[in-house]
Amino acid sequence: MKKFMTFFSLTVILVTGLFVMKSMAVLPATYDGVAKILVDTTIERTRALNAVTAVVFDSRGYDTLGESFVLFTAISCSAAILRKGLKGR
Repeated sequence: MKKFMTFFSLTVILVTGLFVMKSMAVLPATYDGVAKILVDTTIERTRALNAVTAVVFDSRGYDTLGESFVLFTAISCSAAILRKGLKGR
């Protein structure tokens, strides 16, 4: 049974890898749309020296704030649950 599971797992990984490689081969080399707008107008719009910094801190600022809020909430809830478990002993 152990040999079967090993063979099955490797087969699934191989098939998935081939599917991903085939899917990526048909993608276009570059994208137009939002990415092109961000690359072309970031420096003029934000007056930043580095385009990556401008995108991360200006365009993705709200997203980062939301992620921080979710992380803080998860840590607070975990601490509250663990604290209740320790008080019950």
